[in-house]
Amino acid sequence: MHPVVSWLLRLIGPALLIGFLLTSDLGLLWQIVQSADIVPIIWSLALMPPFIIFKSWRWIQIMRAMNLSLDLPTACVLYTVGVFYGAVTPGQAGDLLKAVYLRERGQPVAPALLSVVLDRLCDLIIMVAFGVIGVFALGRLLPSRELQQAIVIAMGIGLVAVTVLLAARGPRSWLLTTVLPRIAPRLRARLDQWNEQMHSLTLTPKLVAIVSAATVASVSFTFLRLWLLYLALDLSAVPLLVVIGSSALISVLQALPISIGGVGVRDVVLVATLAAYGYSQEQALTLSVLFLLINVEHIIVGFIFSLWFPIGRSGTIPS
Repeated sequence: MHPVVSWLLRLIGPALLIGFLLTSDLGLLWQIVQSADIVPIIWSLALMPPFIIFKSWRWIQIMRAMNLSLDLPTACVLYTVGVFYGAVTPGQAGDLLKAVYLRERGQPVAPALLSVVLDRLCDLIIMVAFGVIGVFALGRLLPSRELQQAIVIAMGIGLVAVTVLLAARGPRSWLLTTVLPRIAPRLRARLDQWNEQMHSLTLTPKLVAIVSAATVASVSFTFLRLWLLYLALDLSAVPLLVVIGSSALISVLQALPISIGGVGVRDVVLVATLAAYGYSQEQALTLSVLFLLINVEHIIVGFIFSLWFPIGRSGTIPS
């Protein structure tokens, strides 16, 4: 895709947000911000550490399956830095820089990169699963129930297929030694090398159970942090399942190249969701601002850690 077209697509989200702001009472919006309960907001921000720890521990388990090693404190720092880079780059592509950090610590590039990709896929798969609730909660925005089902099934099957293709030894080997060499024959030697480096990784019941448990734990903290923001604005009429579903749907849609940092996309989902329970557009936009506050926290903390652990300097967290 041409870079100009790519950036134009990303302006869809900001354009949607501008449209909401032009049709909103900014004075009322500011009043809602001022009336927010600060205590749940503080708790939401304070729950960042367990969110990072569970995600980092899951990443370590994926790496261990490929004979890569990293201690938990260093993994937590690198994961936080990856969250920062992901938040400030289109499509969260900066998260892949975690593989660069691993390479600088003596790990081979191919399995390091695959560990980051699989880690991201774990989050997307569970968010799609919970996003089913969100899709049906926002059913009035879609033309038909059949289309809703098709969207959910397509997203779920696609993500599971990609995950199996990359994580299962047989399909991955077929991709690297049969399919890709026919497309790029000059890369055959490199593809064979990558296949050998990732040979130890395969889907086992133990690995699936461990990664699934860590994913459920981390996403539970994500939903808890967001639910606290609903409480801060006294949006108690929205059922918890709808909070989970709409939040998961936002997470999935933010991965599409139609926004910058989820701006606009997040607002569309929240405005539609809260309107169904009698809340105003201004309340939804204020909630979106609080959602953004969590992203800002991740960016600030990740940026600080990136100064401590800049690319080009290997090492581990001092004990």
